[in-house]
Amino acid sequence: LTQSSAEAMKLFSQAAEQGNQEARFNLGALYVVGQGTSKDYAKAIYYFTLAANRGHMLALYNLAMMHLNGFGTPRSCVNALQFLKSVAERGSWGSQLQKSYKLYHQGKVDQSLMMYTESAELGYEVAQGNVAHIYDEEKTEMTAGKKNRALAAYESSAQQGNVAAELKIGDYYYYGLGTDVNYRKAVAHYRAASEARNAQAMFNLAYMHEHGIGMTRDLHLAKRFYDMAAETSQDAVWPVALCRAKLWGIMTVRESIELIDTATLKITQKYGPQYGIWLPPSTVWIPWLNENWDLLLIGLLVAHFLFVLALRQHLSTERLRPVNRRL
Repeated sequence: LTQSSAEAMKLFSQAAEQGNQEARFNLGALYVVGQGTSKDYAKAIYYFTLAANRGHMLALYNLAMMHLNGFGTPRSCVNALQFLKSVAERGSWGSQLQKSYKLYHQGKVDQSLMMYTESAELGYEVAQGNVAHIYDEEKTEMTAGKKNRALAAYESSAQQGNVAAELKIGDYYYYGLGTDVNYRKAVAHYRAASEARNAQAMFNLAYMHEHGIGMTRDLHLAKRFYDMAAETSQDAVWPVALCRAKLWGIMTVRESIELIDTATLKITQKYGPQYGIWLPPSTVWIPWLNENWDLLLIGLLVAHFLFVLALRQHLSTERLRPVNRRL
């Protein structure tokens, strides 16, 4: 056959449309060097990405190089590193992850942990997450009481972008698992997970804003995070609905107390000097209610009982009263 780059482009394009990964890779290569067509780095990245998504190793490597050198895309060492990492993890040594997985499901947890640990030290994020999970479960004597190792593995996994690991680290600092309780660090990790659209992290931040845990209490921010959690996941709709109802009640009571304080202050200022009236603010009567709520409840029950008793007595009297009839 006579060499023809234009014909090669045509045939590769037809094959690429039918899902052939080698054709997609070759199209990307032709667009990079401008053979059979004009140079177009953007199209090269497009075809390399299609091939890479199907596991084409050379396409992954070429994407890494294009991100590293800024061809057709803004230069990004971070993105290049991720692509090169993906290439490295597809080596023959990656088969150890499958062996570890099988051992775990055969009930050989300790053996699985040792193999996962070896892979985790090589930088495999999946292995790091699995090591953390096994230590977190504490199913064997080897893993019992070693939450600190689970935390360390979760931190390694989170550094490679594992959102679920960020959430677990927040839980560990919130409950003091494998470390001291540190609400500020819990907030930081929950916030990192929420920025990656994790609904549970949003819910946790809302709860902490509502109760002022690790941060200043802010009911409006609490509502915002509850709303975000409900919008992100359907599973959060009902829990969020209950929390929002509670939040609405708290905010209504707070606004009512503010109105009462405003009214009592105006009355005291207007009529106090003339009639000696002083109405206590909420800072006085709310603590009193907290200390004497039982006496107040008993008083309300007694008042209710007396009211019912008086009402029954009145109704009985009405029934016994003679009715005057006209002839």
